Amino acid sequence: MNRYFFLFLFLFFLFFISQAQEITQSVAGKVKDATTGDALPGANVSVFQNEKLITGTSAEANGKFALTLITGRYRVEISFTGYQAIEQELLVIAGKSGMLEIALHELPTILEEVTVKPQAYSEPGVTILSIEKTLRAPANFFDPVRMLTSYPGIVTTNDQANSISVKGYSPNGVLWRLQGLDIVNPNHTANAGTLSDKPTASGGGVNILSAQLLDKTNFYSGNLPPGYGNALAGIVDMSLRTGSTEKIQYTAQASLIGIDLAAEGPINKEKQSSFLVNYRYSTIGLLSQMGVDLGDETINFQDVSFNLIFPSNKGGNLSIFGFAGWSKNLFDAKPEDEWEEEKDRYTIDYNGTAYGAGFVNQFKPGWASVSLGASVSGQEQTRTSQSYVVPYPHVYKENYLSDRTIISSFLKGVHKISRGSIELGVNTSYLTNDMDVSTVTQLYIDPYTPNVKGTVNGFLMQPYLAWQQYIGKFNLNAGIRYVTFSYNQSDSFEPRLSVSRHVRNNLFTLSYGLTSQWQQIQTYLTAGNDQLPFSKSNQFVLEWRKKFNTDLNIVSSVYYHQLFNVPVAPGIPHYSLINQWEDFPKSNLTSDGKGKNYGIDSYVEQRFYGNVYFMISGSYYQSQFTDMGGAYENTRFNGNFTSSLLAGKEWKSTNKAFGVHARMLYSGGLRQAPIDQTTSEFVGTTLYDYSEGYRIKYPNYFRTDLRVSWRKNKPGYTRTWSIDIQNLTGQSNVAYQYYDTFLKQVTTKYQLGIIPVIAYRVDF
Repeated sequence: MNRYFFLFLFLFFLFFISQAQEITQSVAGKVKDATTGDALPGANVSVFQNEKLITGTSAEANGKFALTLITGRYRVEISFTGYQAIEQELLVIAGKSGMLEIALHELPTILEEVTVKPQAYSEPGVTILSIEKTLRAPANFFDPVRMLTSYPGIVTTNDQANSISVKGYSPNGVLWRLQGLDIVNPNHTANAGTLSDKPTASGGGVNILSAQLLDKTNFYSGNLPPGYGNALAGIVDMSLRTGSTEKIQYTAQASLIGIDLAAEGPINKEKQSSFLVNYRYSTIGLLSQMGVDLGDETINFQDVSFNLIFPSNKGGNLSIFGFAGWSKNLFDAKPEDEWEEEKDRYTIDYNGTAYGAGFVNQFKPGWASVSLGASVSGQEQTRTSQSYVVPYPHVYKENYLSDRTIISSFLKGVHKISRGSIELGVNTSYLTNDMDVSTVTQLYIDPYTPNVKGTVNGFLMQPYLAWQQYIGKFNLNAGIRYVTFSYNQSDSFEPRLSVSRHVRNNLFTLSYGLTSQWQQIQTYLTAGNDQLPFSKSNQFVLEWRKKFNTDLNIVSSVYYHQLFNVPVAPGIPHYSLINQWEDFPKSNLTSDGKGKNYGIDSYVEQRFYGNVYFMISGSYYQSQFTDMGGAYENTRFNGNFTSSLLAGKEWKSTNKAFGVHARMLYSGGLRQAPIDQTTSEFVGTTLYDYSEGYRIKYPNYFRTDLRVSWRKNKPGYTRTWSIDIQNLTGQSNVAYQYYDTFLKQVTTKYQLGIIPVIAYRVDF
């Protein structure tokens, strides 16, 4: 009897020890020069937890390193003589080996005051979003662009989509890039959240590229380096991460918006090549079944994306990537006795397809580091709106077709010189876009509604030269970019200049740049607008970055943007395409309009190196325009201010973590021109009276989001439960106003109410 009793105690002891034993996981990485891509052998890698040094190592001859860590959160510090040391957050979970790509920027040690503490490195004017940060912040739908609204000066134009207004610019001023190449709008349901329900050029309901594939997203605004162009408001530059080179790993996630499946692993272990692939299928219809108001539409989407990495023997790297997405929303007309608003009369069918594939090859043939990339991306969108019956007056039928293809490439070479570098490159994009849009009313075809048909095609050539040099205590970045569009021979010379100086733990940067952007396709195809030149902006920025301690830092900037060459309509006062989003323009425009955006942005951030993080941001700005040289007035997107609070705390026990994350957004309401009710009733659709400008200001926008998560590490895998609640308080934020031809009155539409998203994730 005693023998069995002691055997039971022994087994119980083993079980207790196995339960209490902390799980470890391998973490690998590579340290390289950010300018040339060369490996930095001997670079120091130190890992801290709560200011305590846990472990450290040095990079090998090829720049690679490997560590084994207990699951949890860490601060990783990477340093190398002659380079700016950096630090970043690291989350280690069971069943998923981490892969860190570390790029260090050269910082010659000239004087003692130039030697600064490690930074969470970011170029001036650049916001870097890690995917780990995107996944933990509440109500982002795992989309890095939605995360940007936590930063100053950036607001969402509608909760239904990820379209953003930056510093008072139209969302059309945002350009999308993937792996450094220009691509089409990479979002599902590009018509989401717009007044006309027509697709936009820069946003949509859900990003086609799943967060499972993304490494980091760089958002440039107001300080574009010479290698970037064709954007006024900003550039979303997404990078795909490298798959595991050690073993095959999987991620499976199920939520109320979709099922996400990802796999990664080595292709050839000896050559360190790897693959990463993801498939996602929407289940967003479950939200409607739970009573969430999504406009009574049936919404579906699915997508697939991949990234293949093939390193070369000489330190080069070849990435082959691709994505494809399909989306659809359908609204069936209701029986006449159930009509409650204008929309109920129509059957509306939207279908969208987007794809992209390309490669980026980095190699070093001799005295320069060379990068070459090319991609083809396309987007086809169709939308039909057919009335159930034909009351008078009334828009009877709408057809929208847009077929867009962009073939993009870049070639650049970087040569290091004493305390600096020279970069020479060229970006090329070939655009072809067929568009056929028609609207039928009781007048059959009338001048009040969009009817365009045609093709825009041409090469956008953008050669540039950049020079970076340390001169004494200052870091000088200078360059020039030339842009020409063969469609109508528009061109632009664009100088760029920035000067930075470190003063102990402060970084001051003064920058100037001229940037331009082509017009929207519907603008070129409207009569008399095909010869419109680029719209341009002179952008001045003064930025200050301060690191107070290991966790806490502040970023603040003052900016002034002067816009010109903005299309306006002679004879129609207060009309300017500076306010354009999805709408179609007037004909015979001229480029006599101007604008100015100016303000101050600031945020304080405590990074998630311990168990608490927060970010407090705020901005004050003005966004104004003038049509033909008259007085400046408010643009459509002049909300005047933004503010946000993002905070979270995690409680950790052995192999477990419970987290609570919250975000509050409070910003000024956007604007609209008054509705011309008489003409709207006559035509049967909403028409605006621009003679009074954008004098109607929506109420201020307020939203609270909450996320609760529970993560448990087990030998070989990690499970994570989470619930995200968008708009926790159910605030009714105004989306837009329109003239409802059924109700015969101006009607207000509101943005989304409470949206709960429950998700279960397994990494193994």
